Amino acid sequence: MRLSRFFAVAALLATLALPGLTWAQGFEGTIETRAASLSEAALKYLLGPAGEGDEFDASGIFDVPIAQIIETAPELGEIEVDALIYHFKGTVMRVDGGLEGEMPGYAILDFGAGWFSLVNPAEQMVLEMTSEDFEQLKAMTAEEEPTEPRAKPQVRPLGRSKEVIGMHAEAFEVKSEDETTIAWVTKDLSDVVEVFLELESRMKSMGMFEEGDKDTEVFLLLADHGFPIVEQTLTRYPWGEYAYEISAVISVERTSLPDDMFAIPEDYERHSILEMMRIFGGEN
Repeated sequence: MRLSRFFAVAALLATLALPGLTWAQGFEGTIETRAASLSEAALKYLLGPAGEGDEFDASGIFDVPIAQIIETAPELGEIEVDALIYHFKGTVMRVDGGLEGEMPGYAILDFGAGWFSLVNPAEQMVLEMTSEDFEQLKAMTAEEEPTEPRAKPQVRPLGRSKEVIGMHAEAFEVKSEDETTIAWVTKDLSDVVEVFLELESRMKSMGMFEEGDKDTEVFLLLADHGFPIVEQTLTRYPWGEYAYEISAVISVERTSLPDDMFAIPEDYERHSILEMMRIFGGEN
């Protein structure tokens, strides 16, 4: 799982719940994350002498802290950084981010009511999607050919433990043909695991769970062991080039959140996400 990416995509898909499903969410509070994506050039730079040569050993990147990677990003320009903050209350989730302003404002996801909204306070505008819109979107974007099945990644404990932001975490390796993920997993966030297992269940009920999706697949493989509080994935593409992604939870606050944090101002201009896609896609 690439943490920030999984949170955003899974939440978007799962928010449009089927009638009759319940939401048994027990966590209320805020989770803040950071994530970074590195090109091969960035890998070589951070690894120094170990990154020299065409056949360099890229595995040393697992030992580079995410704070050092984020600090290096502005001067190097080969590192993309994301910051996402997740607020949970009852059946509602709010997502704020990111560092580069790619997601202005915030997203509101109501798992009980079955709607998703992108709120832009600067423009006083809201983009919305309902479950009916989502059914139409599925029909518009249906793949013509099924994807080829992938071999299931293998999970093994590494026998290492450490404290991460005040939580006890154990190291696990998830290995597939072209990727190696090292995840630091904690049982201190077991209620958060339950939240995202519920999301996966809703996606399956809607026929939107992709068995071959790497991010959700890795999360589900690790769920028996706890919540991946740090996740590092090294990919080697068939043509030999490396890429690396690291994501981390940097803070967890269990607290009661005000209802107005999840409210959308009534005077904001509202638009359908599906209609906007049709307009910009050239459809009438």
